[in-house]
Order: sequence, then C-alpha cells, then structure tokens
Amino acid sequence: MATLNIVSTRPGAGKTCLAGALARRLAQEEKRVAYYKPLSTNPEDDPDLGFVGGMLNSMGTSQEGVPEPFHQPVDASQLPTRLSEARTREVADAVAGMESAYDTVLVEWQAPALPPDQPTLLVHSHTGGQDLAAALEMVSEECERYGNGVSGIVINNVGRHRGTEVEIRLVTPLRSRGLPVRGAIPEDREMLSLTLEQVADFLEGQWVREPWDPQQWVDRFLIGGNIMDSGPNYFGRYAHQAVITRAQRPDIQMASLMCDTRFLVLTGGEEPTEYIRVEAQKRDASLLVVEGGTLEVAEQLGGLLALANPYSDHKLDKFTSLTDQHLQGGLNGLLP
Repeated sequence: MATLNIVSTRPGAGKTCLAGALARRLAQEEKRVAYYKPLSTNPEDDPDLGFVGGMLNSMGTSQEGVPEPFHQPVDASQLPTRLSEARTREVADAVAGMESAYDTVLVEWQAPALPPDQPTLLVHSHTGGQDLAAALEMVSEECERYGNGVSGIVINNVGRHRGTEVEIRLVTPLRSRGLPVRGAIPEDREMLSLTLEQVADFLEGQWVREPWDPQQWVDRFLIGGNIMDSGPNYFGRYAHQAVITRAQRPDIQMASLMCDTRFLVLTGGEEPTEYIRVEAQKRDASLLVVEGGTLEVAEQLGGLLALANPYSDHKLDKFTSLTDQHLQGGLNGLLP
C-alpha cells in the first residue's frame, strides 16, 4: 500500500489530469486505487471527484470508503491554505483507513496544505509569458515547503517554441539543485478541446442537426470566408475541427463537409439549405445556427478557453501519451 500526494504551484496546473491518468493506469493493472480530495469549494458536487471517482467505480474499484472533502474556500492569492490541527488529524486518519483497504491512495490537494516529508508529486504549469527565473525560484520554494517528500516534479504545458529554453533555464537548474524533475510536457491543443455541447451552450445557438454524442469534441475553429486556397487545402488540414461560416454560403459549407469537418457553426440566424442538411447527415456532421455575423461569433469564441476541462477519456489518453513520451520513466515512473 502506498499514498501519493499531488500538489501544484498554482490552480489549474494539471493535477486532476495527472491523478486521473495515474488512477486509470493503476486500475488497468488491477490495483485497488482510492482517489481522495481533502479540500473542495464544492464538496457535494465536485467535478474532479465525479470524473476520477466515477471512472474508478466504472473500472471495478469502488470508492465507497473514500471520505468526502471538507468545504474550505481557497484563495489563490493566499496560499498555502492552512488546516487546523483537528482537520489535519482527520485527514491523516482518513488516509490511514484507506491505506488498509486500497493498494494506492492518490491524494489531490486543491491547495498545498499537507504536512512536509510525505510522498508528493509537484506539478508546475509553465504559462507562455512566465519569467523562467521567477519560475525557478517558485518551484524551488514549493519543494522546500514539502521537505524531503517531493518524489517528482512535472513541468506542464510548455509552449510549443519554448521547450529548449525551459529545458536549459528551468529543468536543468532545478536538477542541479538536486530536485527530482521528471521532465517537461508540451502544451497540446487536444488538452484544450471543447465538446460540441459546450460550444452550443456558450454561443446560445439552435441545433439544426444535433450531434449523436454531445460530448464529441473539437480542438480548433476555422473561419469559412473568401479563402484563396482550395477547399481541401484549407479545410483538409486538421481533424476534429469546427467551421464558422454564414448560413447563406452553401458552397463553403459543402467544401468543408467534403473534408470531414465535424461541426458547422452557421452565422446570421438563418437555416442551411436542404442539400447541406442531407450532406451533413451523410457525413455525421452537426449543424448549429447562431445569431450574429461570422467575425462577431469568432471573437466570442475567445471566452471558450475558460470552459476547457480535463473530464474526458480522450484527454486522459492524450495526457498519458504525453507523459509516457516526455517524462523520465513515463507515467509509471511517477508511481510510488
């Protein structure tokens, strides 16, 4: 039996994705895994618990014995959150009880409140404009907080063109300080993908042809305007795309459907022609009508990134692939 804490230098760093990937890998190896989140701002309906705990339940590892989180508001500007001595004892007793019933206990902390010197994975998300010297000190200070318990550091979400710089100015200096950096995971568009349901709700559109599965996903949007390239050259570059174009442009709609577009967002508030409906049905593409012009709708989509979340199997697949490819020892190298 083993317990592994998962913490981060800031919210949204990728803890839940990492916990979910580790939990699934262990469950696939027929290990009994508990996923425990001691703190939550919404313990009655926490989406992390619903996703990871639900996945483990579906894989045959009951989470009935896992305690619910404590309600504790977390102020990101006032980290680390401090637990009272009584709460600290309650968490310790809960973990001890789970250790007797499960092979591995994964503890995801919404805020770094655990005592030092416990087995801990630290996740640091490297944002595009982040100063690497500041990041170096931030990660080093977090490791000091957890004492000798830090068993691995994962640098996550490294920009496409900053991999070498992060390796030279962050990963290597951390290792020279004796800190166990396992590697750096690059950013990936699929990890920011959105479901068709999320897009439709956000744009307040009306379905002309609903998706067979609202959880189908898209990871990029193309604008179908007066393009200079041929249809296949422009629309045929990517899988899992949505195309935004005027409802009055069946030529553009047809060209995009010929290239396996998954989702058409039709602007201007009008419905498409009948032959576009038929072609969409043949190709299992979804059609959504929205008010507003094409550029106006495209600008609105900037707010969609805030809705991206890790709660899908395909994101766990992608994250697992990224960890196996970019971390020393892959995903299994992070396990206790």
